[in-house]
Amino acid sequence: MKAWLNLRHGVPERWQAFTTGLQRLGYSVMSGVPARPSDRDVLISWNRIREGDRSAREFESRGLTVLVTENASWGNDFAGRRWLTLAAGYHNLAGQFRVGGPERWDALGVELAPWRTEGETVILPQRGIGPYRVAMPPFWGESARWTYGGRIRLHPGQNACVPLEQDLAKAGRVITWGSGAAVRALVWGIPVTSELKGWIAEQDNTDEGRLAMFRRLAWAQWTLEEIASGEPLARLLSR
Repeated sequence: MKAWLNLRHGVPERWQAFTTGLQRLGYSVMSGVPARPSDRDVLISWNRIREGDRSAREFESRGLTVLVTENASWGNDFAGRRWLTLAAGYHNLAGQFRVGGPERWDALGVELAPWRTEGETVILPQRGIGPYRVAMPPFWGESARWTYGGRIRLHPGQNACVPLEQDLAKAGRVITWGSGAAVRALVWGIPVTSELKGWIAEQDNTDEGRLAMFRRLAWAQWTLEEIASGEPLARLLSR
């Protein structure tokens, strides 16, 4: 069995963690994407960008497994650890990973702030990268401002800006397509409206709905040490 690693940005620790975890599951690890996959091949891609998406569609057309990893939905440095998102097919949609019980989230000991009941509306766009099914549409931020009012926070990957928590200090509502920044806003008690159907962090802005979402979300967020153990990979490859 071969596992193809299409991990962008060449981070050695990330590459090593996936390689170790896959080898523990009996896979021979290959770099990049194949010209044509063989039976039982697996693709692990950083997001689904350009050749990553092309190869993912080729794998899926043949009934082969595609795993997608990306920066963590709740932030790479959440709760004092380093995380990545890992799911099957698409990293930013619910239902793409096996969900266990509440214990994974509860063990983090993260306190969710009470809901804010007033404040400004802040629109949180993304960079708009990724496949058509999940990528933010062009000019979505401007469209959202027209619909909801408020101001647009420029994406930190494209513009210098103040830290997120400071920028949202007076926010009473966040509008997002499907931004990780909006997940952090939920931790801080800011109600969130998302326009990505089936977003991985979709919830109903109630205490019960928010907690249930985080308990699900925890099963798609993994540390490099956990990935190297093979556990999260095995969970997805046995779906």
